[in-house]
Amino acid sequence: MKQRTAARCVASLALAIASLLPPASVDGAGPPALLDDMEQAPALRLIDTGSSAKVLAQSLERGHGRFGAGVERVVLSVPAGSSAALAYDLPPATVIEELRFTAWISCNRPGAQLAATVVLPRSIDPRTGAARRLMLRSGKLGEAGDWRLLSMEGLPALLADQARVARASPGTEIDEHEAYVTQLVILAPGGPGPTELWVDQIAVHGVLNRPAKLAATAAAASQPKTRPAEPSGAAAAPRAGGASPRLPLAPRIIQWQGEPLALLKEIGFDALWMGRPPHETELAEAQRLGMFLVAPPPAPPTLAESGLGERYAPVIAWDLGQLADPREVDLAYQWALAIKRFESSPTRPVLLRPSGLAREASRIADVVVLGRPTVGSTQSWTDYAAWLSQQRRAARPGTPIWVTVDTHISSRAMAQLAALRGVDALAAVPASFREIFLATTATFGLQPRGFCFTSRSSLAAPGADARMRRLALELANLRLGLAEPWLARGKLASVARSSREDLTGLVLKVERSHLIVPLRWSDDASGAAAETRGPVSFILPGIPESSDVYVASISGSERLRATCVTGGLKIAVDRLPDDAFLLVTEDGYAFSHVERYLRQHAPRAAQARIELAALRRQLAAQAVSALSPEDVKRSGAAEELARVDGCLTAVVETMQRKDYGAAFQLAADADGILDVAERRLTAAVAGAQGGGAGPAPPRWATLADCAAVRYAVDRAAPQRQPVPGGDFERLAPITEGGWQRVENCPDGIKAAVSLSSQAPAEGRYCLDLDVRQTTSAGSPPTLPTPPVWVTSPPVPVPPGHLVEISGVARVPDVPLGSPDGLLVFDSIGGEESAVRISLAPSWTPFRLIRAVPAGAELRLTVALGGVGRAQIDALAYRYIPLNRQALARSPR
Repeated sequence: MKQRTAARCVASLALAIASLLPPASVDGAGPPALLDDMEQAPALRLIDTGSSAKVLAQSLERGHGRFGAGVERVVLSVPAGSSAALAYDLPPATVIEELRFTAWISCNRPGAQLAATVVLPRSIDPRTGAARRLMLRSGKLGEAGDWRLLSMEGLPALLADQARVARASPGTEIDEHEAYVTQLVILAPGGPGPTELWVDQIAVHGVLNRPAKLAATAAAASQPKTRPAEPSGAAAAPRAGGASPRLPLAPRIIQWQGEPLALLKEIGFDALWMGRPPHETELAEAQRLGMFLVAPPPAPPTLAESGLGERYAPVIAWDLGQLADPREVDLAYQWALAIKRFESSPTRPVLLRPSGLAREASRIADVVVLGRPTVGSTQSWTDYAAWLSQQRRAARPGTPIWVTVDTHISSRAMAQLAALRGVDALAAVPASFREIFLATTATFGLQPRGFCFTSRSSLAAPGADARMRRLALELANLRLGLAEPWLARGKLASVARSSREDLTGLVLKVERSHLIVPLRWSDDASGAAAETRGPVSFILPGIPESSDVYVASISGSERLRATCVTGGLKIAVDRLPDDAFLLVTEDGYAFSHVERYLRQHAPRAAQARIELAALRRQLAAQAVSALSPEDVKRSGAAEELARVDGCLTAVVETMQRKDYGAAFQLAADADGILDVAERRLTAAVAGAQGGGAGPAPPRWATLADCAAVRYAVDRAAPQRQPVPGGDFERLAPITEGGWQRVENCPDGIKAAVSLSSQAPAEGRYCLDLDVRQTTSAGSPPTLPTPPVWVTSPPVPVPPGHLVEISGVARVPDVPLGSPDGLLVFDSIGGEESAVRISLAPSWTPFRLIRAVPAGAELRLTVALGGVGRAQIDALAYRYIPLNRQALARSPR
């Protein structure tokens, strides 16, 4: 019934959207996005290319065209050996493989050809201070005489060739990302006497998400008036009256939960992400405060009635929602077309949030939002960064990417905590500052153009949890602000090697300045990160020895020593703060900009860091009071907490001296020691509940729950019973018992699921998942989603019990094409709590312990994420009675 109701809702929305669109084909085989028969006012204009060409005559001639009633005629004086460039203005059209131009041309000389003016929004022309422009030539020359159809395609390859030529000039920085075409150019050849050019029916193909804009521009181009200035980038947005502040190129956006906008601005956010269309009061308040909105567009009836006028100026992007079902791709495409038709601001983007459909989303939306649950997840930050890169490769080249950043543990984990404690709902457990800045750091390799922070509860709520989240987000925003010049305009230059095996440096370059972002391979999203102890060094290739080197964090900056060695410039750091960057520059202005930023924010950064450490210390005290003295003593956490108290005591005197950098570092040290104490207590009380095994990620707020789960598990009866069909001995219980098999293989990939007799763990057979590449040449393609998975029938769970699911797995070789190897997860914990196995040559046991909310259904899923082979055997479960009295002491 629910599925039928949802289907009716989707169908109703599709019909409403369809009513907004003109009756035209929307698939790639339909008519061009723009078709101009050149029958209005003259649309071509001569642009300066360094030649001395002049226009002698220009007119519309009736009765001479190949199509329609008219044709544009231009007579020019062009010196021999050169050409005249006649521009036909277009709206921004992203450079993609599908983009193609055609024009019917007749010229009295051979050699006419099409070209295009391309804008590079991420490269600045030092002569003008504006975005750099390149002219691409098709290379296809027309003959003299009668009408010829000239075409221009393959623009990405033409752009790459021209960019390579432009980079040959000393000091030239070229970044091809987000390039777009603004003019179709007709190059008319020169020679003795006048050059006579006739132009008819210009067509633009392959602009899937901008037909309304193109049509509007085609009409505007035929009118004798000045065209508006070009946008600064794909994520640029309109500004009402020119008085609104300019949107940062990497905006920081928070999911809105009704907080006052002034509070969100104080925390450091540029925009809020709404779950509904904005009201007039919210638009006015955002305009007054200089903030911006990301919101769903108005409903189709409202859109048809009032359009998207100037009152929506604070909206920087229209959110079309999630795209998780391939059947909804066409609906999302039509919705995007409807918005473009009624849009008053041609540069305002629409965005989609795909789940495994990054390529489809990038062909519809101007901006694609990528992300998955991270806080408390079983994946490492390195794997998360690899997954983001994989999704980015699946998207259309040049598509701007925004990323999501979690600010608390997942809703699935919170539902399990509520079930453990016997309550209907709980306030979200906040993420730590470390988890938030590690999540943002993991995305830097994508050079995201926006950060969307998820939030399921109000930041204005009373209580310590909301206060800690506000402080952590304020510090994270200060850190992003420090890196913003490199995020907005930089490009990936290289990777800096370090003296530690688990540490590398991502290098972002802007002109003569390099920002090194340390990446720790040992950091795990499911718990506190490892500390960077002792001296460390980096080797940065291709940097002159005269460069100045600094370590910079929001606590301050310090100059470092650097020496020239084989392989590059060696940078030595005696102590590298976990949230720090390294700045290497030949430009004194770059460091002065960083220094001014740090001085401006140092007092507030120190205060926020101290308060956050003090709140975490209080949370630790509450957690320790709810644990047994034996566990606390065995962990040695009491000694660590005493060290924390020493740091926080020393902070008072340091702040009185106004030594903000030292005070910040003392508070950071206290926070790091709290992480150590948390890890030790986790090992003492949670047992083997890490790695996704437990119902909630271990942390101060959940340690008492973990202890109660361990207590219940240790005292439960050991008897287990097999999951129906989970012994994999016979095919009938699997096919008839409700097991489901799903394949999602791209071209060149083949998957198979079978019962294998090859060395099973128990009995005669085991489950075998095999994913292979059908072609022998080349590496495996990018796999944005697992190509094959199987799902079990429901496992019943009686009220008042936990359920433990166990089994064994074998993965002979690391699967290729995806950072996800073998995933074993359930419908309660979700993929973020999966058991992840990349390599297990022999049978390896695993287990999951889940607290099932009332009315929920528990199913087990086994998925193979890449090209390779994996085996599963002996799936079983047991019930574990809950001890409510032990849980009653959990800190609230």
